[in-house]
Amino acid sequence: MCFEVSRCRRLVRVKHKTLIVLFTASVLWYLTFTLCLLYGKISIDPTLLDSRSSLSDNNSRQDSFLDIFSHVGSCCKEKTNFVFIKGMKCATSTLLGVFYRFGYTRNLSFVSPLGTRLYLNWPYPMTKRDFRPSSRGYNILTDHSVFSETVMGEIMSADTIYISIVREPWAHVLSIFQYFKIHLVAGVPQNVTNPVVEYFTHVEKYESHYTSPLNKERLFCYPAGFSFTRNLMSHCHGMPLGFPPGTKDISNDPNAVDQYLKHLDKKFGLIMIVEYFYESLILLRRLMCWAFRDILFIRANVARYDFDVTKIDPRVVDIYRNWSSIDYRLFHYFNQTLWQRISEQGSQFYEEVAEFKTVESQVSAYCQSVYRLGKLSQYPANVSLLVVSKSSWTGQFSLTPSDCWMLGPDPYHLLHVVQQENDVKEAILLADHKKLPDNRIASEKSVC
Repeated sequence: MCFEVSRCRRLVRVKHKTLIVLFTASVLWYLTFTLCLLYGKISIDPTLLDSRSSLSDNNSRQDSFLDIFSHVGSCCKEKTNFVFIKGMKCATSTLLGVFYRFGYTRNLSFVSPLGTRLYLNWPYPMTKRDFRPSSRGYNILTDHSVFSETVMGEIMSADTIYISIVREPWAHVLSIFQYFKIHLVAGVPQNVTNPVVEYFTHVEKYESHYTSPLNKERLFCYPAGFSFTRNLMSHCHGMPLGFPPGTKDISNDPNAVDQYLKHLDKKFGLIMIVEYFYESLILLRRLMCWAFRDILFIRANVARYDFDVTKIDPRVVDIYRNWSSIDYRLFHYFNQTLWQRISEQGSQFYEEVAEFKTVESQVSAYCQSVYRLGKLSQYPANVSLLVVSKSSWTGQFSLTPSDCWMLGPDPYHLLHVVQQENDVKEAILLADHKKLPDNRIASEKSVC
């Protein structure tokens, strides 16, 4: 009982406001839910709704609504048009298997490199001469390419979502160094204790030798003058850094670099971070309205180092930080945006991450058993099918050995299948495409 009239009135007003907020939220949720049912786009587990309806406070209720509509069965149409900027040594081969399996099982159209090539003119900007023609248009671009906004905008639909992934720059260059054997190509003496320390202690000397056109040892498809150790991730994202020679270079203009990073942030739906791979995949799933089974992966091209990466003087890392400063700015910018996005997710985000890790470990163990057996016409009963149980974040689904072979262990397997099928389906267009003049000089064309 209230003895102070004014206090009673304030309490009544607060209660009325709270009821109005809850009522409005409930009505909006009910209308959205009903529309989704009518259009056949939603199928939510009743137990999920029951578990959320028991929440008591207003903030928890608001979070529960967000979580329900982040769920795999939410009112959200699966997105199928996207560009993935596949840089070097950023878990991109792992993701290649994911994206090719997604598109191939849905009969989507890929922007695929000509012949048996793996690159879309990388490390040069792609042109319309660098990919197979398609009478259906294009849904997915996911092979090695430099982000080329004009060309990609012309061939992809207006609703295309741009996706990428970057990595902590020092970890990135160590992987680059190992994979491309940079110390061997650059002539680092074989008797040095640690070739990475030797290289970056005298970086300009070895870089000059590595990028020299006179270096006969270099891999045939990487052009002279192109650096694998300096701002490689930024180059892949189309930042103008003076390659090819004679083009614009903003590396010494901090304001221009900042503006370009902001432009990328607006253009890309998501730039993932290798060090937070699972969190990034869940953000990807939510952005694209995909299911757990669509983001399953098999790790590919994981580096095994010939040199010690744990005992390197921090001063060497500082040398590299100055040498590749634009990549550090790129990484720090999008590391911040990733965590900003995560902070905006509902309260159940980390539950979803943990659940996906559990599912992924099951799938990985299953596929490894398939790979050990090899490609068989018929697999043993205990390997012929993996059934993943229904849970809070996924309906029940199953995988077969063919799913494993699409995901790995060779991430380029489906690329070659797509290339071969396209050559048959689009034979006439391809023949006409080959007749088109290519006026580019050799120094503007990749042969990879």
